[in-house]
Formats: sequence, structure tokens, C-alpha cells
Amino acid sequence: MSRWSCAYAGSTRGPPLAILSLVGLVGLVGLLGLGILGAAAARADDSRYQDFPVGSRASALGGSFVALSDDPSGLYYNPAGICDARRLNVNVSASLYGIERQSQGAIQLGRGTISLATLDTLNVIPGEAGLIKGVGKLDARGTPFAYGFDVTVPAFRSYGSDATAPFETHTRVSDRTFDLGAGVGFRFNDELNLGFALHYVLRLFETSEDALSVQGGPLNPALGVYHANASFQNANLVGLLGAKYRYGEQWVFGLSLGLPGVPLYSAGSVHVQDVTADNTGHTSATLSDTTNVNSSTTVPAMARAGAAWILAHHWTVTGQLTGHLGTSYNRFNVDPGIASRLRVQNHIERLPVIDLNIGGEYLVSPDVSAALGFFTDRSGAPDFQVKSTNELVAGTSRQSNVSLYGGTATLGLIGSHSISRLGVSVAYGSGDDAVPNDPTGIIDPEGYRRVVVKQLFLYFFLASTFRY
Repeated sequence: MSRWSCAYAGSTRGPPLAILSLVGLVGLVGLLGLGILGAAAARADDSRYQDFPVGSRASALGGSFVALSDDPSGLYYNPAGICDARRLNVNVSASLYGIERQSQGAIQLGRGTISLATLDTLNVIPGEAGLIKGVGKLDARGTPFAYGFDVTVPAFRSYGSDATAPFETHTRVSDRTFDLGAGVGFRFNDELNLGFALHYVLRLFETSEDALSVQGGPLNPALGVYHANASFQNANLVGLLGAKYRYGEQWVFGLSLGLPGVPLYSAGSVHVQDVTADNTGHTSATLSDTTNVNSSTTVPAMARAGAAWILAHHWTVTGQLTGHLGTSYNRFNVDPGIASRLRVQNHIERLPVIDLNIGGEYLVSPDVSAALGFFTDRSGAPDFQVKSTNELVAGTSRQSNVSLYGGTATLGLIGSHSISRLGVSVAYGSGDDAVPNDPTGIIDPEGYRRVVVKQLFLYFFLASTFRY
């Protein structure tokens, strides 16, 4: 799109040998894909996979980057594309301001009402930083071989909720995923690139709950003070295979497949403390403290496939499909009685999901580009099973089930050795969530109700790419 990379060197014909090579590669990768129906490391929360696109140009194109992948974020999307860049390519991008907003309706609890407050969070999120270096003779496309490193933050959540009478409760959640990748890309022939990357994916999750109440009755104890905290960390090593095929001067196709994740690290802890008083005035305190908790975060096999149409020095239009198969796992392993007190859904079920990314970039002048993108972030959580009273059936999943639909708008300023992009990413969706009748889990440990949830994610990002 820029004057650096919008022109591609290649023949306008479709060489039969190159096509056969691509077909053979797709067949080989497809066979490998049959063996990766198990778990790989998660790259987002436990219901969705892509809250916001990551990468410099990838964000501008709505995350549709598998067919291009010619900067350091290509190690995240498709490592086969990184050799289509200059000798040294450095990316730095960050979300300057991230606003996450979630609202829920009020629910009834006994004689009172819990009014769940709107969730508003202002975050500063480092979206991506990385570099790639080409090796060999430099031509109009790039170099025959390239290697690089990249750090992305594909998921970053920090939010809280508050409730009023009859329980004054406060909940805070922090959920972050960091992805450190390293890989190589090389030209198999004039039309076909291949690549491979290894990713160290680390997830950090923490939730805390505090409650205060002086209410109670003859049949039910009154809760004085309640505090719970749970955290877990886990890491996996994930492989990513990639292929990029150039058909003539204007069409480029990309394919990448994730390999099984290898668990490297797991840790966690759970702490629950409460003080109760019965109708005789007797007070008792209970403390549960569990350390060395095993945890896991797994997702099914992942595949990205896309195409890009490039009109040199004018347009780049690209589209991409990303598919994930279903899976199930337990986020952490603790005593069920303690897990129920935390009010956190431990067992996770994910259904198959297909997400769409579309983007377009136009060179307004030799120094300015404009881009628009669209992406989906569909939920893989199962539907709630509810009674006529809107209460959840005992044992049904309580995962938040909200699908997001978003877009990006970006302005690029092009210099001799750099391009800076300033843009906005917004995603909105509505769906169902489950809230407890008793946030403490003492009086009513099993009761949950369905509520309608609306979520809004708004990020302003600044990205710079340097090429030498």
C-alpha cells in the first residue's frame, strides 16, 4: 500500500508447478491439521478469541493480515510473509486509551434488588512490538529468508462490578494474555513462501470478591464480612505453520495453521474467608486457603485463510476467515465447594467458531494512506438453559455469551523510512450473562439468573513501523 511495499514482483501467469506446490503444501498442512484437534494455548478469554486486532498494518485492515503478513506481526498471523519485507523492519504499536463498558439489568434477590453497576475501565494496552530482519539479496519483494521476534497482547481485560442491597458486593477481574513469538520465513520458489513460528503464550487471571451485609432471618445466617481471591497463571508453547502464495502481480493468498500447544507452566491459588452470625448471635469465622492450584487454558485447532487484491500504489483490499474447533477444559482444579463460593465458572465449554476479517487501504497521496476494517469476535459459549422464571437450570454453563462486531479506521503518515498510523478500533455486542442470586454463595450457593449484557470496547491506537 505504501511506496515501500505496494508493488509485488511476480509473473502475471499462474505457473502450474507453483500451483501444484501450493496444493501439495495445503494437503500436507491439512493432514497435520487432523492431528491438532486437541488443545493449543488460548489467545483471548474463555468465550471469544479476538477482542481487538493486534499489529500495526493488521489493525488498520481489521485484522485481515494472513495474506500479507509482511511486518513483525506476521509472526502472529502467518510467518510465511515476513520475508516479503525489508532487511530490518521494526514495529511498535499501542492502544493509547482503551475504554471497556458493560451494562447489565437489575435482578431481584429476596426482598431486595441487586443493581449491577455499569463497568467502565480506562486501560493503556501495549498492542504489539517486534522486529524482523531479512537475509540475502534484496529485491522488490524483500529477501529470500527472514527471521524475527514479536510480542503481542491479544487479550487484556480489567473490570469490576458493584451491587447494593441486600448484599454490598464488589468484584474485580483482571485477565491478560501475552504472546511472545519467534520465527522464520523463506521463499520456496518465485510464487510460494513458507514459514514457521513458535509462540510462548502466557495467561494471567485474577479475580477478587468482597461483600458486607448485616441482614438475616431466623432461618438464614447473616453474612458479616466475606472476601475471596483466586488467581492462576499458565503458559504454553505453540507452533504456527504458514504459507503465502503469489498469483500474478495483484493477487496474494495466505494460509496458517496452529499446532498443538505444549503446556510449560501452571500455577494458581484460591483464598476464601467469611464471618457469619446466626439468629442467636453466635459468630463463626471460616478460612479456606489453597495454593499450588493447577490451571489450564486451552483452545481447539486454529486455521486462518485469506486473500488480498493489490493495485500497486493505489489499493489493497483483503479478506480472511479464521476457524476454531470446539473444546472443553477446567480453568483450575480446586474443591467444588470452594469453586462454587468464588462464583467463577470453572468448567469451560467452547463450540466451533468462525470469525471474519475484512480490510481496505487506499493511498491518498505518496505521504498519506487511509484504511477501514471490519471484524467479528463471535462467542463459542453454549446457550443458557433457563426455567420459566429466568433462573438457570442447575449445572448449566454460566459462561458469558456475547458476540462482538467491530471495525477500525486508520490514518497513515508515510515517511522515507517509517510509517505511523493513528486509528480507532471499536467493537459492540449484546448477549446473555449469569449473575448469582447470592453473590457470597452462603445463603444461596446454586441460584443464578440470566441477564442481558451489552459490551462496548473502544481503543485509540498509535503504531509506527520503521524500515531500513
